Amino acid sequence: MIRSSLTITASDGSSGPGALHRLAAGCGLETGYTDGCGVQRVASDDVVLATLRALGVEVETHADVTAALETRVRDGWATVLAPVTVAWEGQLSFDVRVTATESSGSVRCVLTLERGEVREWVERLGGAPTIETESVGGRACAVKRVSVPAAVPLGYHELRVEIGARMGEALVIAAPSLAFVGDPGGVGLFVPLYALHSTRSWGIGDLTDLEQVVDWLGSTGARSVSTLPLLATDYSATPCDPSPYRPISRLFWNELFVDPTRLPEFMACDAARRLVGSEQFERRVARLEGTRLIDYPGALALKREVLMLLAEAVASRPGVRADALSAWERERPLAQAYATFRAECETAAAHPPTAAPPRDTRAAYRYHLYAQWVTEQQVARLASHADASGEGLYLDFPLGVHPSGFDAHHFPTQFAEGVTTGAPPDELFPSGQDWATPPPHPMAARRDGYRYLRAALTRHLEVASRLRIDHVMGVHRLFWLPAGAAPTDGVYVHYPANDVTAILCLESSRHRTRLVGENLGTVPTYVNETLEAHSIGGLHVAQFRVRPEATPPIQPAACGTVASLNTHDTATFSGYLNGTDIDDRVARGRLTTASAAVARRRRRDEWTVIAESIEAGTAPADTPAELLKASLGRLARSCADMVLVTLEDLWLEPRPHNVPGTGPERANWRRRARYSVEEFTGMPEVRDTVRRVAEEQARGRRERLAGRELA
Repeated sequence: MIRSSLTITASDGSSGPGALHRLAAGCGLETGYTDGCGVQRVASDDVVLATLRALGVEVETHADVTAALETRVRDGWATVLAPVTVAWEGQLSFDVRVTATESSGSVRCVLTLERGEVREWVERLGGAPTIETESVGGRACAVKRVSVPAAVPLGYHELRVEIGARMGEALVIAAPSLAFVGDPGGVGLFVPLYALHSTRSWGIGDLTDLEQVVDWLGSTGARSVSTLPLLATDYSATPCDPSPYRPISRLFWNELFVDPTRLPEFMACDAARRLVGSEQFERRVARLEGTRLIDYPGALALKREVLMLLAEAVASRPGVRADALSAWERERPLAQAYATFRAECETAAAHPPTAAPPRDTRAAYRYHLYAQWVTEQQVARLASHADASGEGLYLDFPLGVHPSGFDAHHFPTQFAEGVTTGAPPDELFPSGQDWATPPPHPMAARRDGYRYLRAALTRHLEVASRLRIDHVMGVHRLFWLPAGAAPTDGVYVHYPANDVTAILCLESSRHRTRLVGENLGTVPTYVNETLEAHSIGGLHVAQFRVRPEATPPIQPAACGTVASLNTHDTATFSGYLNGTDIDDRVARGRLTTASAAVARRRRRDEWTVIAESIEAGTAPADTPAELLKASLGRLARSCADMVLVTLEDLWLEPRPHNVPGTGPERANWRRRARYSVEEFTGMPEVRDTVRRVAEEQARGRRERLAGRELA
């Protein structure tokens, strides 16, 4: 049992020494930390105060700290029950805060299960263990732990407790201790959907293109296709920001990826077919396809013209499709809110403020509602097709959202204001990073029972067989940057990791979807320990695991991981071998001439290590193509759960899709693949490399299984 008392006020009535940092620690702030360069940093008092204000603490200056501390303690002890309780494997216990007189009384408990069953009982507090005591305002208080002997079923339940006239309510998350594991994952292929192009798509890859890739994968032995987030994005800003990691919503899909010609109403809509078949339309498509970089606004404008005609056709013709859309609209008030938001944003941008909304708001609403309806259908169709063909879709759940998007607008309390998320300095980013996305508000999410997070997760888990959790460290803590603060002076804010981990395990189990945490960068030890304890996979990125001075010089992929040579944020395999990422850092002023020389020498040593670490009996690997095959083979022979092959590595593409820390000048997220879908699916060397990796991984898996059986 913990006994404590609180002394806050100094003798002169001002905040005592360290009072600000005691308040910060009590609110989950980690003000001192070691960055990725090994430098010990301490956030300034101004940054700490600004972060506390973003959390809702009333502290304008140091003079407010004492009162804020007193208020926090008083309010905390006045709260009977924490807003969320986790029941791992259905074993429920919860803490209640009581006064000395209440601690020998009883508590009435009402547990309403997810399916409607109600359990009621009375618990004597006198026999319950005391976890903590404290004197608050001269009054003795205690925390008593109540254990429920009967297990509760997995799910989300509502708990209400009554202690005399006081009452508390909480969400109970009854979760399995392990996320869904399933069968071994095999080999997957990574390709950004936007980069695909074919003879039938309109300036950008679409879901039919990705379905063709899924079909082709069947001939290679690969079992899954992986891509970047497919979420709604606003391309109207100048310059256009197409980042898939700043979507306007994590709840709705991007209609830019729809294939209108596969919609049931397309063949019945003469206007749409005439438009698509016109010479002018074909010239516009050719112009989009002929550009070096993807023209997002142009591609969306073209596709929107067709979708608008189809939306009007469905709305004006009674029938099965019109009835289905109306039913979908009635059942999804959130979709109505989304369509309204998009329509109002568009009409507000196109018209000056008036007393009445412009008449075209209704047409824009109808378009966005219809566009979400058909995008949802085509994403579900792709997922079903991928499931039938192999393991299914490996999707990406981004950490952030656009600060001016739908989610930030519709769920304003769920995001902290006046701050952004980022990362402290590390070797690749010595000045740190500002990702310009609003961080989730930890306490607001908890008070709301994580409804927004659960809805966004469910949207992905309904269609994904494997889901990558972007920046999984954010389950535990996020690096906050108050407005005007440099990334070198941010502060870590901790989150209720036990709650979120329980949600991940429960939803993963319910949807039978494997989870992978993106655990790259500055990763505290407890993050990887949590992933392992709950059977959530991590990432093994080979180019980060080559250490010529170590033994072994190439660290093997750990069991349960998704292993790859690179990611969308790193150099490609060819770029890594040739040091183009080093050249780029020099060009951006991130490396001095001397540091670059050291980095290039090390990269040559890494090349040598890769070349010398090939499988015994194999011919020497001294060309990039041979090194690629040897490196993929090494991953295939590991015990990684999945080997993820980057499609463009198969033709040694030197250019990355994204250079973190840069802006429009680098054309991030806008590069189309060098070869069309028809071209690369017809290239024997591409197919044969993937097939060889799949065969090698399957053989290694069989050998490990046989070894375990013999043991």
